[in-house]
Amino acid sequence: MSGNSLSQFEARLFESWLPSFCEAPHRSYPSDGFRRESISKLSEHDAYWFIKAIDLNLVTEADGFFVAPLSKAKEQIFWQGLKSIEPRPITLWIEPIITIGALAKLYEIHDWPSEKLGTQSKTWAFDLVGYGKDSDDEILACEVKKSIKETDVLIELMKGYAADASIGEPHGGKERNAYKKVTGIRRTWPSIFWALGPTDYSRVYEVDRKNSDEFSLVETNESKLGMKSLNKKRQSDA
Repeated sequence: MSGNSLSQFEARLFESWLPSFCEAPHRSYPSDGFRRESISKLSEHDAYWFIKAIDLNLVTEADGFFVAPLSKAKEQIFWQGLKSIEPRPITLWIEPIITIGALAKLYEIHDWPSEKLGTQSKTWAFDLVGYGKDSDDEILACEVKKSIKETDVLIELMKGYAADASIGEPHGGKERNAYKKVTGIRRTWPSIFWALGPTDYSRVYEVDRKNSDEFSLVETNESKLGMKSLNKKRQSDA
C-alpha cells in the first residue's frame, strides 16, 4: 500500500472532485467553503482504497456523484452545510469514501466482477451490495460506519432485533438504523453481512436463518466475502 495516499487524495480532491461537485449546474457555488481540516479524519488506508476504486473504474464520476454498475443511488463524498453561511461550508464525508473503497477490496481481493457490485440497496438498507444471479439477489450486504464504536453498537443492536421478530420498530436513531438493517436482511436474506468501519475495521458475519423472520449473526472471517464461496453457499442453502 502506498504511503502517500493521503497526499494523492488531497491533490486530486482539489484538482478534480471538489470542483466537479461545486460547479455542477444544480449547485454552482464556490469551493472556498471547503473545510480542509475535515481531511484529517480520513485514514491513509481508506484514501488508498478509494483512489484504487477510482483508478480501476469501478465507479464513474459526474457532477460530484459516484456510481457503480448496480448502484441504486448516487454517492457523494462531500457534506454540505447551511446555505445561510457564506461561503457554504463543505466537509469531507467519510462513510461514502469507505464504501467506494470497499468496492475495490471486493474486486481486487475477493474476485468480485464490477458488474455485480453496487452502492445502496433498493430500500436503502445497506451501503454496499454484492449481487448473485440478478439485481434482486443480494448475497452480500455491507453497512459502513465512520467509527469503530458506531460499528460495534450497530452489530450488538442488530443481534438483539434479529433474534426476536416480535420487537417492533424503535424510535431512536441508532436503534432504528439497526432495525432497518435487520428488516433489510429479512427481505432478501443475504448469506453474508459485512460491517465495515474506518482503517480496515472489518467484521464479517454469516446470516444463520432460524425461521421465516429470525436469524443470528455468526462471526466469521473475510475469506467468506469471496463471490465464489458465497455462490456455493447460496446453492447449498437453496
